[in-house]
Order: sequence, then structure tokens, then C-alpha cells
Amino acid sequence: MSCKQMALVVTASLIFFSLEGNAEQKCISPAFAVQNVTIDEISDTGTQAREYGISKASVHAFERVLKRLLISKEDVSEIISKVEPPDYLSYLHIHNETTLARRYLGEIDFCFDAREVRSLFRRKGLTWAELVSPPIVTIPIWKEASGAVVWNENNNWLNSWSEHSKSYNGLLSFVSIKPNIKIQRRLKEEAIFAEDQEILKLAIQAVKASQLLIVAAEIDHNTTVPILRFSSRLFDDNAKLITTLKNEVHELNGTKNLAVLFEEFQYSLISELEKFWKQKNQISPQTDFVLIARIFVESLSNWRNLKKTLSSMPIVRKINPISLSDSNGIIRITISGDVAQFTTNLNSLGYKLTEKQDIFLLSRK
Repeated sequence: MSCKQMALVVTASLIFFSLEGNAEQKCISPAFAVQNVTIDEISDTGTQAREYGISKASVHAFERVLKRLLISKEDVSEIISKVEPPDYLSYLHIHNETTLARRYLGEIDFCFDAREVRSLFRRKGLTWAELVSPPIVTIPIWKEASGAVVWNENNNWLNSWSEHSKSYNGLLSFVSIKPNIKIQRRLKEEAIFAEDQEILKLAIQAVKASQLLIVAAEIDHNTTVPILRFSSRLFDDNAKLITTLKNEVHELNGTKNLAVLFEEFQYSLISELEKFWKQKNQISPQTDFVLIARIFVESLSNWRNLKKTLSSMPIVRKINPISLSDSNGIIRITISGDVAQFTTNLNSLGYKLTEKQDIFLLSRK
């Protein structure tokens, strides 16, 4: 190893050690956090293995954050090749670690500084999204000749979605229903397959979700070559159909096994959903929109807390108070995006925005 490379590693390790956090720290936004990164590094000494392992893990974690946030994959490659991830770290938390003679084992959480990363994107003129979606409950269905299967724990299609929910690391928030006798009695498999609205509403309410994604698969043996059919449909919180997302048909001719076909469909479907969510909630560094809002003020602390909340929102560029009385305040808000995006961000924080003639009303939901 050259002297320059060694100096870089030593510098990086000093930064990491100064940024080590405690268990009570919480990342300001889940979009900038990467949890449970495992490290298994071997080097000349255990100390070196620790330094190299944490350094590599930070690059890996930062790349995951960039892929999560940025709209363009090319932008991810561009940034990761030109910046030092430690420069954008807020803190790291080590869950557990073991340093041996020549080996280091660890499990670490990384939290990147949201303001610094946003500033980086703006300097580079990049478009990004960071709003995490409301919970989407996923219900996979396996269709057989005997009927629909939803709760069979030994079914590969159903299990593949359970595993996907555990490993997914983007802006969409997926939840699943853990089956038990009570759930299975209330949420009948055939009723789910038939998209009975009342049953689907019960499923949504069971996990306090905002949307429902049904993904169905079946093998059709009534053809010369068996056919695997996929379908996916998205419903709102009242179990009303929003859209049919993807329908696919694959001949089971031996070129790909079922596990590969399952994985490819999942990736394609989730990528499409994620792309739609990012585009809907993208933040553009070049475009600003100014709106005037009236805020009902219960107390001075309430006014301060709301200003702090607005300032923390990534879409908000600037806040200028105009007036403040005993009952309400008027504020000028500059945002990077449009009113629809701002409203979505506000809703996620428990606020709503209502347009009244030439002014907006901002209040608690």
C-alpha cells in the first residue's frame, strides 16, 4: 500500500471514530439512513481490517442512499466516483463488532447528513426524491385449480414476497400481514382473490396501510407449453382500484426456473412503482415556487415548532414570516417543486394545505 493510500485510510478512520454515535441517536430522515450493514474484512492486522472494513462499508452505504434518492442511475455513478462518503456522514452506530488478529467482523448503521447531501445535489444540479411513501400492504396470491392460496407458508411465490419486503431498501414503504387463525378467518382467500372491497378494506386496516398491492401468479397447464401468468393491481385506502400495474405471461419452456421468473417480475414491478413515486415527489434545484400561507397560531411555541418543521422539509428552500398576531400568522414559503408535492410532504408530517382564493391555509390534519 502506498503512503498516500495509507494516509487516506488513516484520515477516514479518524473521521469514522469521531462520528460514532450512541444507540439513542436517530437519523433525521429514514431516507438518509442505512441500517445493519455487515462487515467481514481481512487484512494484515485487526486494526487495519477494521479501518478498511468501515471505510468500504461507508462507500457501500452511501451508494445505497444515492440509489434510493436520485432519479437517474447515471447520477449515482457520477457522484460516487468523485466524493468521499465520510464527508457526508452525520454519524455511525456500531451494533456489535469483533476484532481478531487479522480479521474484523461488524454490524453498523450509517446516517448521512441530509442537509449536506441535499446541498451536494443542488450544487451538481441534480433532481432527487426523498419522501418515504405511506405504508403499502402487499398481498401475494397463488392461484391453483383448487382455488386461491394466500396464507400457505410453504408456497414459494408467497414466501418470495415476504423475503422481498425484508430486503427492499427504497422510498416505498412495504408492509405485510402476518397470518394467524383470526386473520385467516376474517380475510378469506377466495374473497381476496375476488377483490371483495370490504375484505380488502379489512386487510388495509389490519396493518394501518394507505394502499394495497395485490400480486397474483398462476400456472396454466391447459396449453401445449405450460404458461406462468403474473398480474398486479393497486388499491387506495378504501380498497378502490387505482390501476392495473403489470400483467405478464411466460412460457415454462425450461429456459428459466420459477425462482428467477418470480425475482424478475418483482424487480420490474417495484422499479415501475418506485419510478412513479420518485417522479411524483421529485425535487428540482432549478425551479422555485413561492406561496403565501396563513397559519392559525395557538401559541408562540406552536408558531416556532411549525417554522422548525417547515425548515426541516427538503422541498422548502426559504421561509419568510410576514406578520404574526394572537390568532394567526402569514408566511411566505419558497419551495423547490410545485404545490402538489408540497402538499404531499405536509400530509406525511400531519399537516394539510387548503387553497382559498389568493392565499393558502396551513393547518393540522
